[in-house]
Amino acid sequence: MTHRKTILTDGGECLAGMTRTGLVTVAIVAMVGFAALGCARPGPGSAKTTNELLTQLQEDRTEIDQTSGTMMKRIEVFNASRKPGERTLQFSEIFTQDLNPEQRDVLNALVEQEKDISYKALLQRIIADRDSIRELQEKVAHLEQTLPDEFVVAKRGDRHELLAMAYLTGEANLDEAKAKTLLSQVDQTDELLAGNQVWFFYDPQQDSFRTYVTQGDAGQTPIRVRRANQRKLIRERDTAQAHAENLERVKTDLESDIATRQNSLFYHAASDVSLRGQGVLSPVLKRLRDVQGVQFEESLDLRAGNNIDLIPQSYGLDQIRSVRLLPPVFQEGRDFSIETAEDFSSARVVILDPDIFKGKEVLLSIGG
Repeated sequence: MTHRKTILTDGGECLAGMTRTGLVTVAIVAMVGFAALGCARPGPGSAKTTNELLTQLQEDRTEIDQTSGTMMKRIEVFNASRKPGERTLQFSEIFTQDLNPEQRDVLNALVEQEKDISYKALLQRIIADRDSIRELQEKVAHLEQTLPDEFVVAKRGDRHELLAMAYLTGEANLDEAKAKTLLSQVDQTDELLAGNQVWFFYDPQQDSFRTYVTQGDAGQTPIRVRRANQRKLIRERDTAQAHAENLERVKTDLESDIATRQNSLFYHAASDVSLRGQGVLSPVLKRLRDVQGVQFEESLDLRAGNNIDLIPQSYGLDQIRSVRLLPPVFQEGRDFSIETAEDFSSARVVILDPDIFKGKEVLLSIGG
């Protein structure tokens, strides 16, 4: 059953044909110059025909919708600037009709508390725009009363298409084929909420049909639900992308680490005295005894070089007279060579056959 139009103060959403957008549920708008919008638009009664009225309402809705999107981003910026525990701003606290006095004063309270001049100015602009928008909504509400449109209140599970078909075949007395043809020419929403008002008008003289949805008792319009879903999808997409990028970085790092380990020689260099004291070398013949406590903390990436340079001061020595590479399975002269400076001020281990040292651990015993 459709209802004749009553005075509306809820926001409206254009879904087909020309729109009654002044009824749109408005998010916060802070675009420069928007306060002058009410003066720039023709006042109530200036529209002489239904088409002029609908055009005027459509212009209002387009202006409000564009600036609403901009303001949503500004509110997100403001909320992002808040520290943990600080008051943030919610759309419902500004435009919901049934607010208590404390909720209605939330913007004024935030302005008084804000210390940052730039954010204080932003909040003051929001207050001014809120008042301008509400004034514009009141004017539009009067304009809308001249429209002959009818509405039904959506229930949970209702579909816009079926409600429109019921109107066209019932109230407008059109056959099903004609109704489907008209319905195929207009937009519909899939996000109806219980309490939304779904509006219809069929003009038999022009053979034209329009339909749209306003907030009603639902508290929000389908466009707000759609935007919320879009923002949620964007957040989920960004989170998924960040997660994928993080996994890719971890994978790349892991692959790089594996490649480095596979192509590196790991070694521990220390003086003979130190190694004997730790029990790594036998005290008499300086043979390898126990390396379980040794950490092979240094490495040589054999893809980048094949030399290990040693200086005595790093090992508590005044000079380096000898270097042994252990275990003795590696053969000097074939697998590696040792070069010692004539004044014993340094030494160098040269890897002659990198392939046999890749991924291996060796001990360098230095004699002073």
